[in-house]
Amino acid sequence: MKIMNSYSTNPYIRVLSHIAFWLAYIIFFFFQYVFSGKQLDQVSTIASLSLTAIVDILAAYFTVYFLLPRFLFKKRYVSFAAIFLLSAAAAIILQRVLLYYVSYPLFYQDDLHKMKSFWMINPFYSFFNIYTVVSLFAVIKLMKYWYRNQQLKNELETKNRVSELALLRTQLNPHFLFNTLNNIDALITSDQAKASDAVIKLSEIMRFTLYDTKNERVSLDKEINYLENYISLQQLRLKNKYFVKFDKSIDCKGKVIAPMLFIPFVENAFKHGLKNIVAPGIEIELSCENNVIKFEVINRYSVIEEHNKDATSGIGLANTQKRLELLYPGKYNLEIRKSAGIYKVNLDIYP
Repeated sequence: MKIMNSYSTNPYIRVLSHIAFWLAYIIFFFFQYVFSGKQLDQVSTIASLSLTAIVDILAAYFTVYFLLPRFLFKKRYVSFAAIFLLSAAAAIILQRVLLYYVSYPLFYQDDLHKMKSFWMINPFYSFFNIYTVVSLFAVIKLMKYWYRNQQLKNELETKNRVSELALLRTQLNPHFLFNTLNNIDALITSDQAKASDAVIKLSEIMRFTLYDTKNERVSLDKEINYLENYISLQQLRLKNKYFVKFDKSIDCKGKVIAPMLFIPFVENAFKHGLKNIVAPGIEIELSCENNVIKFEVINRYSVIEEHNKDATSGIGLANTQKRLELLYPGKYNLEIRKSAGIYKVNLDIYP
């Protein structure tokens, strides 16, 4: 799956958005002065605000693009605090230089007498004046970073989910291919028609496994057909053709489901179920009630052999539970019960 790079912003748009931010900042303070009722020269006020905004811009970009990523985000708190205080002192002094030597002489000559000394600075007022907009700029930038990181996280989770599902599907593919081919080989000499039918069913199974499982959802009819073909091929090695009872509900027409969700339970029933018992040895029921897909598998097993089964017997079922968590989080109910030699699986899916 290809993920588009949604983080490569057009540089021109970025530049224009930054310019728009600082223009809005200057205009905001301009109208603040206008509505304060003070007598002012509009051109001089805008020019003075633009001049002092240079300090705010430098402080904002230095803090957001240098201090935060290089020190704060890397948890170098002492270095961050020291450099931040030094940069704040430099910003306050630079602002004073611009006001004392440029802004007042050019735009407020009548008020020059108010600036008696260069060092008559209120550091707390100056700090608040500069770093209010720096804080606003930083908050906007951090929110943007957070939003981008969330997008990246969601895309990576989607990619990982798709990859994991692909892996789980390969693990859930039928393991009875060689047995089926051997059974077909034996039928070729004894019952060619039955062998031909078995080859067709096997080809349908392989087509479903190779192609239909690439889709996130398949029709329930296809899933049922897949199960029927699988059961039919498994029964080639069983003497009793009624050994498996498969009841299907006609109310499931038009329903869709994630592919190959049911087959691991059927595989498990054939692999571990007792074969030398009165039919039906395996009972399968699939129905749809009130928009709920219900699936049930029952088989008999030997309690003694249960202790000696191979270690891989639970892999398919464990993978199916993972798939259910990925595909139907909070929308399924799986119950597996073992009692008195009876193994019963009930799966309800709320698509």
